[in-house]
Amino acid sequence: MHVLDPYNVRVCAELEIIAGMPVSKKNVSSRRAMQSRQSKRLFLPPARETTEKVMLRCRMALESIRRDEGNRAAGDLMASTLLLTIFLTEAGHGLLSVSLLKETERMLFDALHTGTQTGVWVFAEPLKHNLVTVVNEHDRQLRETRLQAVIEASVRLDRYLEKQKAGMTCAPRDDVGGYTGARRR
Repeated sequence: MHVLDPYNVRVCAELEIIAGMPVSKKNVSSRRAMQSRQSKRLFLPPARETTEKVMLRCRMALESIRRDEGNRAAGDLMASTLLLTIFLTEAGHGLLSVSLLKETERMLFDALHTGTQTGVWVFAEPLKHNLVTVVNEHDRQLRETRLQAVIEASVRLDRYLEKQKAGMTCAPRDDVGGYTGARRR
């Protein structure tokens, strides 16, 4: 049996007793290690499970639109997907042409505006075709783009949505930086 002697560091370290605090500095080093792992994750793509959940929701909304069963929720999800794809493309992580993204954006916001005004949600065939292309690109971007870029695009989308809620409009982007072209980094 060990005698509790506060000056016997070995015994206290084994029992982790010195004023109720652990003797080792494992907490400090493990905290640093955790922060290091988290910062390294920013340079990797998002976790596969996370992207699969996001893409499943996206593809289900796209399928409802393709079957002419689209509604406000599906349109809003496609708008968010399109805007994130645009923001990631502007950040240099996209492969689609700027003209395709602009055209899809215009058509989608026209359909959303019409649906909001009339309550009838109609998505034209060219829009459906473009949305398939955009969703496939979004899927690729989430699988290949580093997490930091995805987070930055999401923050930008949140700011855009806040501005839209303040104005209560459904209009294409004109205040978020515009298009700089598709480029790869």
